[in-house]
Amino acid sequence: MLRGIDTAASGMIALQRRQEALTNNLANIETPGYKKVDSTLRAFPEMLLERINDSKNSPNPPGYSWIGSMQLGVYAQENISSFLQGDLVSTDNPLDVAIDDRALPLQNGQKPSVFFAVQNAAGEVRYTRNGRFTVDEGGQIRTTEGNLLLNQAGQSISASADLAGGEVSINPKGEIILFPDDPAKRQVLDQIGLVLINNPNDLIKEGNGTFRLEGDTPALLAELPAGVTLHHKTIEKSNVDPTMTMTSMMENVRLYEANQKVLQAYDRSLELLNSIGRV
Repeated sequence: MLRGIDTAASGMIALQRRQEALTNNLANIETPGYKKVDSTLRAFPEMLLERINDSKNSPNPPGYSWIGSMQLGVYAQENISSFLQGDLVSTDNPLDVAIDDRALPLQNGQKPSVFFAVQNAAGEVRYTRNGRFTVDEGGQIRTTEGNLLLNQAGQSISASADLAGGEVSINPKGEIILFPDDPAKRQVLDQIGLVLINNPNDLIKEGNGTFRLEGDTPALLAELPAGVTLHHKTIEKSNVDPTMTMTSMMENVRLYEANQKVLQAYDRSLELLNSIGRV
């Protein structure tokens, strides 16, 4: 009976963690470049049951007879980010840029992805798909979370009084242009840094739409690879499907309630057993 309680409890814990992932997806549905997280559930290894001290004439090893197997419940194995392309939406912000890499060919059965290279407050390189950038008071381009946008050399974009004035744009090649509307002053200031991750599943989610990669740091791209385009004044929406997410959340609640009823049944049985023992 206690094993049944453990099985139902493990199911409730796993479903709770899955619900947390779904809730986080729904909360970030309007976050540009957000990649949804899928929580995978896995069953514990089965336990083989046998009865000892049985007849020695059993066809199985002497003294044993097989009963069968017993499931020991489930657990939330891991949360896996989905790197499917989100919808592209036009904006009026000259610093908005979206990556479209849907045409990239598969490599060893895996779909590569391209990311912006940014630097966090600790000076560490991180990767993001959020192409909504702003200019700070020092004239440096940052993400909405405050991370510095890196150039092709892996350096933050140099501060400039002109840049601080807001007369800056990013063209489809990823070039950062000063005075884009004035041919006499127009100049290429720098070029944003992009990286190609052959297996995005190697990335580790850190929050705020950023990822890190253990081991060797991938080289920054010298030019856009075939099958990758940048869209100016555009952002990539999150790839969360609100309808499917809400459906999964309701299904998750029903499964949680089913496990809860199993626990309540065991609780009533144990209460009855205790009352009989007292008599």
